[in-house]
Amino acid sequence: MKIKNRNPALLLKGMKVDPIIEFYFELNHLKQLFRQGWLLRGIPENKCESVADHLFGSAILALIIANSYYESLDLNKMLKMVLIHELGEIYLGDVTPRDRINKNLKHEWEYKAVVEIFSKIPKGNQYISLWKEYEEGASPEAKFIKQVDRLEAAFQAVVYKLQYNNKQVEDFYPWTKKRLSDKKLIKLLNDLQAIHNETSRK
Repeated sequence: MKIKNRNPALLLKGMKVDPIIEFYFELNHLKQLFRQGWLLRGIPENKCESVADHLFGSAILALIIANSYYESLDLNKMLKMVLIHELGEIYLGDVTPRDRINKNLKHEWEYKAVVEIFSKIPKGNQYISLWKEYEEGASPEAKFIKQVDRLEAAFQAVVYKLQYNNKQVEDFYPWTKKRLSDKKLIKLLNDLQAIHNETSRK
C-alpha cells in the first residue's frame, strides 16, 4: 500500500486532544493515501490523486448533478454519505481487486474501522448508520451516490488519458458502465467515452 506519509494521527500519540482534533488527524490520512488503482495502471506517484481527491471530486459531482436533475433526493444526506464513504480506508487502505481480499471480509474490516473512527466524535452513530446505508444501497440516495462514486473514477480516467496518453486507464469505461443504471449518469459516461474517442483520433 503506497502512501505519501504515515497516518498523521500517529503524531498525536501520548497527547490528550479534543476528539474532533483526533478525528481530523485520522481523516487527514486520506490525503496521504494514493488511489492505488491508478498507480497499478502506471500513473506516477507525483501525478496520482489521493483518496481525499477522489472524495472531493465525487462530492462536487453529486452536488451538481443532484441539484440539477434530482431535487427529490435528500441532498444533505447524499453529501454526508459521499464524504464519509471511504473513511474505512484510513485503517484498511485503498484495497483494489488485485489484492484479492474477500468482499465480505473487506466490508467487515471497513465497518470495524468506521465504528472505531466515528465512535470518538459527537453523534458518531449517525455517521455509522449513514455509512451502512450507503454500503447496503438501502435508499435511493445511497444507490445514487454509489453510482456517482463510480462515475467519478471514469471522469478521472479520462483526465489521465488526456494528460498522459495512458491507455491502461481505459478499462474504467466498461467497468463503470456495468455498474450504472441511472440514465443521466449513463449519458455522462457515454459523453466521456465520446471525448476519449475524439481525442484518440487526433
